[in-house]
Order: sequence, then structure tokens, then C-alpha cells
Amino acid sequence: MNRIGIAQVLRNAFGVLFRNFGIVLLIAVVMGGVGWAIADFIGAKALEVWKPATGQQAMVISQVSQTIWLTLWGCIVGAWAAPATLYLWVQHEKKKPASLYEAVNYGLNRFPRVVKAHARALFIVQLGMIVIVPGILFGLQYAFVDAIATLDNEEKDPLARSRKLTSGRRGTLFRTFAVFLLWWAPTQLGGFFWLQGLGTWALALGGVIDALVLIALDLCMVQFYLDLFRKPAAAAATAPVTLSKS
Repeated sequence: MNRIGIAQVLRNAFGVLFRNFGIVLLIAVVMGGVGWAIADFIGAKALEVWKPATGQQAMVISQVSQTIWLTLWGCIVGAWAAPATLYLWVQHEKKKPASLYEAVNYGLNRFPRVVKAHARALFIVQLGMIVIVPGILFGLQYAFVDAIATLDNEEKDPLARSRKLTSGRRGTLFRTFAVFLLWWAPTQLGGFFWLQGLGTWALALGGVIDALVLIALDLCMVQFYLDLFRKPAAAAATAPVTLSKS
């Protein structure tokens, strides 16, 4: 796991992100911008339906309805966005240019394979985030789920495989995660509601930034995952070759 350092992983991830920024931005707008804008609409409609008596009730109703929506959106749309993102790393390792058409197609092609594992992992992490610490632990355990589900055609249980491969390596993963807490910590501690107060446009912009952060994290995790095998990612844009297991 430690054959590749965190600093190098981050440089690689952001290098790929910025070299393919047009493609990344589209993924981020769909995943984050649209998702968060719809969440704002759903939160407002929930308040109209339930008609809270106090400001505290209004906050709870709005937050719960938006969280449920964003979790569902992340489970479904995220299962397309994750492989579409990993396609960029596939092309980088093969020293081939990436295209928007192939990125979208790669994500759609891998969606049936990825959606179940991605949704299960996201749901468990979101449930754990209610108490914060379990959510972080689950996030570390399932850090490789997207990469496994996308790149390994034979693995039947990406969640179990991720738990095994991350065991004993979660310190490195946590230190990598910590970099992205510069965005997530303020967002979780009130940033979401501050953006919501500015209007739907601001919330949608926050969603785009949030998705860009997730994309960068996925580009980091795939490097750690592939480094376990010292093998490159699959070359094909629609049907990657199965990686051997460690």
C-alpha cells in the first residue's frame, strides 16, 4: 500500500482532474449541481406539506427530506459518475486521450455492475454518519468499492473485498481523506444551510464543488487500489479487463 505516497497520489489525481476538466465538470454538474438543486426544491416542498410549527421543526423536516433525496441520488447517479470518473484514470494509465462520449458511455456500460455495490456502500456510510465516527470508519472500509466494482468483473462482493484490501492500510487512507475534509467539514457543520440561504443557484454551485471533491477522491482511491497489484487499469473504454486478485 505504501509503495506510492499520498503526495504523489494527490498530484496524480488533481493532474488528471484538471487535464480533463471539461469532462469532470459535466460529471460534477450532473452529480452535484443538479442533485443539490433538486434537494433544495424537495426541502421547500416538504415544508409546504408538513407545515412545521417551529423553526427547529422546519430545519429537521428540511434536512431529513434533503438527506433522503441526496442519498438516493448518490446511489443511482453516483453509480454512473464513479465509473465515468475512473475511465479518466484508465485513459491516463494507457496514455490515451479521454473523450466526453467515452466517459459517459463507460459510466453507462459499467452502471449495472457498479450500482448495487455503490448503493450499499453509500447507504451504510450515510447511516454511519448519523454518529460521525462509524461513518468515517465505514468510509475507510469501503474506499475501494467503486474501483473494484468498476474494474474487476469477477468479484462477487466488492464490499467484502474492499474491507479485506483496506485492512491494515486505513491509516494511509484516512490521511488522504483528511485533505478533503477542508471542504467536507465546513459543509457538514452548517455550510450546506448557509448556501441554501443564498438561493438555489448557490446550493447548486456547492453541489458541483462537492462532486469535484468526490471525483478527486475517487481518482486517489483507484491509485491505491491498483498499486496493490502493480498492474495498470484496463484499456477498453467499455469493457475493462478483469484485474487479478491480491
